[in-house]
Amino acid sequence: MLALNSTVTLAKKGAARTLFLKIFLWFWLAVALSGMVIFFLTASAQIGPIARLHRENDMQRDRLLGNALFMYGEAAIEAYDRGGSGALLAFTEKLQNAYGVRVYLFENMDLALPEGEGHPPAPIAELAKKTFLADGSRIQSAEWGKGKKQKLLVCLPVTGPYKGDARKKHEYVIAGQWPYVPFQPSRPMPLFPLIFGFRQLIYLIVGGIICYTLAWQLTAPVRRLRQATQRLASGDLKARVGEGSRSGGEEIEALGRDFDSMAERIEALLGAQQRLIRDISHELRSPLARLNVALELAKRSSGEAASGHLERIEKEAERLNDLITQLVTLTLLESGTERLEKRKNPVDLSLLVQDIASDADYEASGNGRSVSLTFMEGTVVNGSPEMLRSAIENVVRNAVRYTPKGSSVEISLKRSIKEGHPFSIIRVRDHGPGVPEAALSQLFKPFYRVADARDRESGGTGIGLAITERAVHLYGGEVNAANAPEGGLVVEISLPCT
Repeated sequence: MLALNSTVTLAKKGAARTLFLKIFLWFWLAVALSGMVIFFLTASAQIGPIARLHRENDMQRDRLLGNALFMYGEAAIEAYDRGGSGALLAFTEKLQNAYGVRVYLFENMDLALPEGEGHPPAPIAELAKKTFLADGSRIQSAEWGKGKKQKLLVCLPVTGPYKGDARKKHEYVIAGQWPYVPFQPSRPMPLFPLIFGFRQLIYLIVGGIICYTLAWQLTAPVRRLRQATQRLASGDLKARVGEGSRSGGEEIEALGRDFDSMAERIEALLGAQQRLIRDISHELRSPLARLNVALELAKRSSGEAASGHLERIEKEAERLNDLITQLVTLTLLESGTERLEKRKNPVDLSLLVQDIASDADYEASGNGRSVSLTFMEGTVVNGSPEMLRSAIENVVRNAVRYTPKGSSVEISLKRSIKEGHPFSIIRVRDHGPGVPEAALSQLFKPFYRVADARDRESGGTGIGLAITERAVHLYGGEVNAANAPEGGLVVEISLPCT
């Protein structure tokens, strides 16, 4: 039972690594990665077509602007040939007022208009120069400015009459300045940081809810099995998984059936053990009672020669009676925890320890030993006064048994904080030979005694410390033993305070 309780405690401490959390996180990670892969695949599939659409739009725009600019250029050359710079200026202003397009005519890389009249910006002049230097009749375009003030600059080489002589052809460059309207595809590419983050957030939330529900359903049978295990570990031998485990599939159902079979077997074995110990204690106590009566009669009828043997028989009978009492107590602690837990009451531990120390000191004084209180602090714990007395008294009597004559068993009681909770610490130290380090972890097992203790007349039954450990664990505490640096054994009992 204690091993099962330790396992349950460790399982509670490692809750962050539960099967449910692992399944949920792995499912959620898979959903998130799938969403990102789908997004990037979709985005990559859109980038190519949109880029091609941009290029086709630019080409179509250049063709349309080239045709329009060619017509504007012929009209501008005609106006310039007919009326000079004044007629050209009037034509460009009329075109700008009507269509919002500003055109400039360049002749041999020089502006046809007079200096200061409709003088073009530097980017147009540079683009016109580039057009003059380029071979062929390819249109040249560029973007100028930013935001709403952005303009589209276009230059195109055209051929016209040379200063009124229609027989001579002359090369001109017509430049146009259009308001720039950026291309907007029918299905624009989403803005990566904002739109992607918002969509991915929604995707993660919905996916997380689905994964949480799925993981909860998958681990529900395991949780039922864990709850049944905790109940069994706490002493409820009637704990069963039952029919609820069938919702988890054949494997979980089989595990639940195996657990129920195990619980039934444990209940049967412990029940048989309890009945056996009760029967043995009853059957042994009856002849012990008759033996005590016979001893009293024998003492009255026998002489001085038999008195020593009769006293020895009486002493061994008392030891056997104590052993039976301890066995019954140990059985009750191991299998009757539910009934004992209901007997919890506030217990003033300082008064209880003082009372135990006083009784033990009185008994030890007859053998040249003593029991002293070195430090006492008032504390209150929840538990059964009789069971706590038995647990502490077993440790004190064990220390008195092994401390040498002329020495004292030291007892202290103080409050301490462990993991943020108050505890009462009872420390009992003797000045005996101590215990081998390898045997320290075995001291609290039933019927265990250090090897040389069996050769002593004072050797106990090996049950008292086992009763102490189980009683302390019953009330949420722990007990440890260690060798003192100066010699002797130190037993420390920790119990949670109220």
